[in-house]
Amino acid sequence: MTRANPPSAVDLEAQGITLDQQIPAHAVIRDVPLIGTTENVTLTTTLLAPPNGVAERGVVLFTPGFTSSQATFYPIMGFLAERGYRCITFSQRGQPGSSGPSHPEDYPLSALGNDIIVLLDELGFASTPVHLLGHSFGGVVATEAILTHPTQFASLTLWNSGPKKMDDDFAGLIKALHTQGPRALWVKDRTDAGLDPDADLNGTLNNIEQYYFDRLMATNPAQLEAALTILATQQDRTEALAEIRTETGLPVLISHGAQDDAWPIEWQREMAQALNAEYWVIANAGHSAHADRSYISAQLLATFWDTAL
Repeated sequence: MTRANPPSAVDLEAQGITLDQQIPAHAVIRDVPLIGTTENVTLTTTLLAPPNGVAERGVVLFTPGFTSSQATFYPIMGFLAERGYRCITFSQRGQPGSSGPSHPEDYPLSALGNDIIVLLDELGFASTPVHLLGHSFGGVVATEAILTHPTQFASLTLWNSGPKKMDDDFAGLIKALHTQGPRALWVKDRTDAGLDPDADLNGTLNNIEQYYFDRLMATNPAQLEAALTILATQQDRTEALAEIRTETGLPVLISHGAQDDAWPIEWQREMAQALNAEYWVIANAGHSAHADRSYISAQLLATFWDTAL
């Protein structure tokens, strides 16, 4: 008889268990000041070591995407720790739990990428090759870190993340953000999904919806505007990544859910081909494959990292 996989993040949410409540046992949350950043940024960080008796195979740093936080990776961290990977996840500057400047110009892509380097230094991994994963917008930031410090990393995974700017109405979103605040993004997403955009005002959100609403509202508006601006002007850096691959042999994985609806899947596939990278499509998963297929995602990632050692 085939043994069923453990429940995914989506399965647990259906039971009313929010992402932050899915934090693995023995995980440690730390606020890490980034010494040397002119904005005096402090990042909230969650660390999980392999359990006793499991040999450590490597260190992984997860970079969250737009309107996200460190908790988005909780559903896969426990599985990866069991495979021997020390896991680190964090909220980017301005995301929930992390401090951030009040002006969008203090969130340039160069600073976001450098935050990754400084964070690893502060955590004691400056001389340790780290497997870097970036989800969605986090992939844009991870690419920046790789291009500026390629020898810091053992591999790069672009997880449901594309190579260049999409055709979304980023200018309209930024305008709405200016006039209505972060809630404007919530209203748009709810309207697009055919859901009541005013459920937060009516007090009819369930606890899972409330979690995502609160997460958005806890994000610094300057960070949201800066991220939208970066996405609106995203340049294709595939050629630069290919040069890094040629020079260093850096292993690269491009992976997305089969139903990913952010960057066009064709773009992600073409990027993988141009990089001669590993390319995996996760069935029955959307833009957040780690939430839709948590156990499968973790096993696939561990398999890639095992071969990238």
